[in-house]
Amino acid sequence: ERGWYISFNMPKQYSKDSLPVPNNPEVKIIDVPAEKFAVITFSGLVRERKYAEMLSLLNEEMRKRNLEPKGPVTLARYNPPWTLPFLRRNELMIRI
Repeated sequence: ERGWYISFNMPKQYSKDSLPVPNNPEVKIIDVPAEKFAVITFSGLVRERKYAEMLSLLNEEMRKRNLEPKGPVTLARYNPPWTLPFLRRNELMIRI
């Protein structure tokens, strides 16, 4: 499905059954199988130019390592919006 979504990874000590039941019917708790990703980590605000630059670097590194993409690019942002840009952690991930 196109658009954006928010996901949370739970520590191994929790099972799907031990998590609280969401009070919003649009919130789903699902199991996601383990996958491998090629990832590039960077800081700052994610603007179009920065995104393109980081994606180019990630694709270049994947080519060097003969890694074939098996899905679309995922942008992960790990900080709240009030975090100073130089302290923000972002990742571009491509399933391999």
